[in-house]
Amino acid sequence: MESKLKKLEQILLNDRFAGNNDIRLVSISKGEAVAELLISEKHLNGVDIIQGGALFTLADFAFAAASNSHGRIAVAANATINFFKGVSSGKLTATAKEYSSGRTLATYMVDITDEEGNKIALFNGTAFLKGEY
Repeated sequence: MESKLKKLEQILLNDRFAGNNDIRLVSISKGEAVAELLISEKHLNGVDIIQGGALFTLADFAFAAASNSHGRIAVAANATINFFKGVSSGKLTATAKEYSSGRTLATYMVDITDEEGNKIALFNGTAFLKGEY
């Protein structure tokens, strides 16, 4: 399992969209992952709070890491996000956890919190499971 997680880390490092948006993988284990984003000016919308797409990208990256952690390619089949609080600065943490996994589908929840532990958003993703990577 350790070698598969190392291979997955390399795949995730190749995620240019996440990298260009300053998203960093903090940890990954079977069915779980944590990613972070330090908010900067480029993440803000017209009313000076974090753009919803930046939050979605952060959550989606954590979801991708967690859903691919079993050694199989997992791609999003469905994803939704609920926004709770607008923020303009600080570090955000996305924590992805597996809730169910079957032969071809798996469900994950991703909590996004700020540095004080306040809930910023909640992402729900369903992954379609394909062959091994």
